[in-house]
Amino acid sequence: MTGDRKRRSSVTWLMPLGTIIQFMLPRWVMVRLARVVGNLYYHFNRKGREKFMDNCRHVLAPGTPESEIRAAARRLFFHYILNVLDLVRVPVMRRRVTAMVEFDSREADRVVALNRGVVVVTGHLGNHELAGVFMAANGYPMSAVVEPVPGGWAETYNRYRSATAMETIPIPNRKTMIRALRQRRMLALVSDRDLTGNGLLCPAFDSHRYYPRGAAAYSLRFRAPVVVAGLVFQHEPGRRPYRMVYKSVDFTPTGDASCDVAALTRLIAAELNDLIRRFPDQWLVFKGAWQQQP
Repeated sequence: MTGDRKRRSSVTWLMPLGTIIQFMLPRWVMVRLARVVGNLYYHFNRKGREKFMDNCRHVLAPGTPESEIRAAARRLFFHYILNVLDLVRVPVMRRRVTAMVEFDSREADRVVALNRGVVVVTGHLGNHELAGVFMAANGYPMSAVVEPVPGGWAETYNRYRSATAMETIPIPNRKTMIRALRQRRMLALVSDRDLTGNGLLCPAFDSHRYYPRGAAAYSLRFRAPVVVAGLVFQHEPGRRPYRMVYKSVDFTPTGDASCDVAALTRLIAAELNDLIRRFPDQWLVFKGAWQQQP
């Protein structure tokens, strides 16, 4: 209990402190700070560095030089730190969060106009924490399913996730997920890792990984369209800090529920992998979970 209180105290005080500091500093200063801290984290977090590098070896083209893999892992740590800094910046920029993102809303408006719930599938790619905050700030009815991380992390992160009226739903709370879809909300699911133990083994780059079936099951049950999306970093001069990239997934059910869930899950996994392949130095997964081909 004492250790848990200490962890909660650190989260409770340090992250709001980061918000206060960012009232006084422009974002470009925080970007430079993220680069410095990310480099230090890269050097001292050996296990995390090895996990990132192992992921890069799977995702990047065969024969990629080790120097390029190390460079990609270094950028991953930079993006990881910048993720946190930009999330805790949300109370500072609440009214300006939409100005940080390039977003072509036409396809999103089309699926919302179908007047059904929408299943939004994303991964630990780019700034997935900020993605739902941005969509809610744009007026979309957004509900995000979040992992109930212990030690006070989930509770603290939820304060920032909810800054623009995005609803957060813990993974075990299926009733609230169902309610969100029945209320024609957008339900965001992070689906590049299976936390249920009931996932489907799908091809992933040069290997295989387990992907959760939930997105496919909810989509088929509620006839909800599926959109695979990611909020990715942009570092080009003159561009906004982020760009929302997304694609609707077309699928025609056969009527066989079990086969349809499996087929749609494979299709979602393929689209997620394609998105990760485009931005390999923004895939922030510390747990590889790679599986041998069956």
